[in-house]
Amino acid sequence: MPKHNAFGDVVDNVKDVAGKVVSGVLEAVSPADTAPHNGVAAKAAIEPVDATALLEKDHQEVKALFAEADALSDTAYGARLKIFKKIDAALTLHTQVEEQIFYPAVKAKTKRNTEERDEVLEAYEEHAGAKDLIAKLERLDPRDETYKAKLQVLGEMIRHHVQEEETVLFPQARAALGHTELEALGRQIQIAKQKAAGKSPAPKTGGAKAPAKRTAAKRTSAKTAPAKSTAARGRRSTSSARTRTTAKKRAS
Repeated sequence: MPKHNAFGDVVDNVKDVAGKVVSGVLEAVSPADTAPHNGVAAKAAIEPVDATALLEKDHQEVKALFAEADALSDTAYGARLKIFKKIDAALTLHTQVEEQIFYPAVKAKTKRNTEERDEVLEAYEEHAGAKDLIAKLERLDPRDETYKAKLQVLGEMIRHHVQEEETVLFPQARAALGHTELEALGRQIQIAKQKAAGKSPAPKTGGAKAPAKRTAAKRTSAKTAPAKSTAARGRRSTSSARTRTTAKKRAS
């Protein structure tokens, strides 16, 4: 396509770094997170949904965001940046749950040197290429003349990746894993997304009060210490006076 010809260097760079090790891992989802308690699901919000259905829903949402970006004018810099940030967040979480939960489960059901195994490995590599281009966009000013082109190339990469998954990899996964296991993976994906959404820093409200209490305690201690010392000195002085008086009486 003309876009690829115009920006072939971008695509070549993406392919060169396709084997980059993925950084950032979601918190592990323990079996306890999905185990039932007294016949009731551990998390009420978790629905019994096929993992591939959840991933396809993510695909539709991201494709809609790319469509919004494509419809913008060349000079809609702020709007394009805003949409890219949404795309970035959505793809980051989506690729993490695929790489940490879905792909390993599918890969475990395949054998080396088979088409099924190759599909999974290619999916990892396509993720790596997309991540590299996303990193470039994160560092790039949206007013840069290549920004729009890079975002369009990213969209084409993602659309191709989505088509491969939905027409080849997902059908293979359904055949290899079965409905029960896919629902179990779906629960893990939902839990992982909940955990990722809850990673905001804890509020620091009231954090400055603790030092004040300690300072107050120190002041109280400091005031009490001299008082105790003065009292002790007073007792020693009284004792010394009594000793001198007794000694004088004996001398006389």
